[in-house]
Amino acid sequence: MATPRQAALLLRPELRPLLNYLMQEARSAADVARHLHLTLGQASYQVGKLQAVGVAVIERVDARAGRPVKRYRVPGRWFIPYEVTDEETLEGFWLSQIGPRMDRIAGFAATQLRAHSPAWGLWLSGQGGQSQLEIGDAGGPARNIFEGDEPLMLTIAGLRLTEPNARRLKRLLLEFMKEGGALESPDAPHYTLSLMFVRGSAE
Repeated sequence: MATPRQAALLLRPELRPLLNYLMQEARSAADVARHLHLTLGQASYQVGKLQAVGVAVIERVDARAGRPVKRYRVPGRWFIPYEVTDEETLEGFWLSQIGPRMDRIAGFAATQLRAHSPAWGLWLSGQGGQSQLEIGDAGGPARNIFEGDEPLMLTIAGLRLTEPNARRLKRLLLEFMKEGGALESPDAPHYTLSLMFVRGSAE
């Protein structure tokens, strides 16, 4: 179980690449610098912060001519209860992790959309007693982009489902995620896929 000081580092989004790298196998500060494109001083400082609170440990020291090389490792599994964080509520705890990622997703979407038009906004309309917001430009909602072949989706939908159908939909979404993962190519561009499914209306 993580301590408050460990949790503060384990949950920092900007440290996630470093944590992932050190979870794979023991690495030196020089390895970290090369992998994350940092100076040796920056890499040593970041690894040192992790070691100081017990997130990273020295797994071994390799002898060589001159100074020996320390190899650092981060354990591959951590439980971080929200009670050891600075967040006052469980909702705040989730949002502290989801929020930065949603900010980045919004930025990626804006970059893709600007390639089609320089000016964007939101179209508000009422359908079936519910309001609907759609991204578009002065010409109308950008359905040709979001419903066409452009690899971009920004959809939040409200559904009324029985419990059996809600469970069925979740199974379908999990299968969809599995199929999507099978399409991956190591050297292909990065895409972000986010699926959230909760009980309740966010309208």
